[in-house]
Amino acid sequence: MLNTENGGLNILSYIDQKIGTYLRKNIIFPFYWKYIKHSNVLSCYKVLRDHQWNTLEENKKIQRKKLYKLIEYASENIPYYKRIIQKYNIQFSEDTIFKDIKKFPLLTKDVIRNHFDELYKFRDHTYYRNSSGGSTGEPVIFYQDSDCFAWNTATKILFDEWAGRKIGEPMVKLWGSIEDILRGGGQGFKEYLRQQLSGVINLSSAKVSEEDMHRYLKTINKIKPGLILAYAHFMGEFTRFIQNHHLPVYSPRSIMTSACVLFPEIRKNIEDVFQTTLFNRYGSREVGNIGCNCDKSIGLHLIPDIHYLEIVDDEGREVKAGKPGNIIITLLTNYTMPLIRYKIGDRGVLSEKNGLCRHGLPFLEKIEGRIVGHFKNKFGDIISGGFFFAILLSCKNIKQFQIIQEEIEFISINLVLIDKTKLKNMKKDFKEINKKIKLAMGNSTKIKYNIVNEIEPSPSGKYMYSYSKISN
Repeated sequence: MLNTENGGLNILSYIDQKIGTYLRKNIIFPFYWKYIKHSNVLSCYKVLRDHQWNTLEENKKIQRKKLYKLIEYASENIPYYKRIIQKYNIQFSEDTIFKDIKKFPLLTKDVIRNHFDELYKFRDHTYYRNSSGGSTGEPVIFYQDSDCFAWNTATKILFDEWAGRKIGEPMVKLWGSIEDILRGGGQGFKEYLRQQLSGVINLSSAKVSEEDMHRYLKTINKIKPGLILAYAHFMGEFTRFIQNHHLPVYSPRSIMTSACVLFPEIRKNIEDVFQTTLFNRYGSREVGNIGCNCDKSIGLHLIPDIHYLEIVDDEGREVKAGKPGNIIITLLTNYTMPLIRYKIGDRGVLSEKNGLCRHGLPFLEKIEGRIVGHFKNKFGDIISGGFFFAILLSCKNIKQFQIIQEEIEFISINLVLIDKTKLKNMKKDFKEINKKIKLAMGNSTKIKYNIVNEIEPSPSGKYMYSYSKISN
């Protein structure tokens, strides 16, 4: 997007961007991945880029071979799976692997903790230790390797391409894992050089003041990125900050959110304020980037080269397409520590359709959020966290909130207000909120409000907008 408001200065800036993008795409990136990182990221990306245009049947054949190869390797090399296969007398073949995999028990975080030493085998020196974000209070440690890293990075590049960003184009990343910050990424010369070479400007969203918000907005307006990548919750708050202060903001080609459930109200507000298209990416540290929408769909395309995804009920039985259930993922690219039928902790809906585009990829219609983000009332009904989000978003003086189900009929709500002096005027708002919550949770539900200065994120930088302490 070329802005000629400031004449020659903006034209020079535009030319600099084009030259920088060309150099990064054609010289810096290939050299970096091949000779410095010794990684096959770009070759993996080319495979994914080509396979996206296969038919769904062709991609399922590729997935079937990869799934069989992974399970065959695990059955011969990973002690936990050797024992499981023997215990359940599991027989499997490439032709029947999609049925055979359902004979394996679900892999939960507790199973990983209790059998950790049985779940991995180092094949070479490229392994590294990682951990889940722990947004539910249950972080888990696991190992990954260079192949897993390469495929995951390639998936990010593909998803960025769907959002309109070419390799090397300027991008602003509003990201915020506290763990990532502690690992490095300061503001010194090394970070400046990294940003120039990658084209990605990192701005921390782990803990942000109003002064930081102003600075981030100034950076975006100056750099004019083609893509902004951000945690969904932070992008929602950043957008409201811009609205409340009536500030001008540059309209990028697209915005991509991740890490939290993207509720329709957040999506619409971001798109209205930034006057652009919003893309949503779904993934986790354990299994990498799982899905993303394209420009013709709101639902998420899955990558069969990387994952095999199932939707099951609470008893572990497969549910029909179009019905919600627990998301179960088998990661096809990590042989160091295979995750077979991993219960990631999210709920979602698979679809038989794959959007309106030509991508021959499986289709995840929607993510319904963390299992703990769903509430249960005394009648046994399950209420999505999105229900509460929509209710609280309607109150103009609420800057940030967190709603917690302490007991079946007791809910506490933490609120950060835009203006505390207006608290006395919010009785009508609270009355309306209580009324709507009780419609879902029952009239005898007790509701307590806590006015706080801030709501701390989890170590992953994510906020749990809704959290139930009741077993689901």
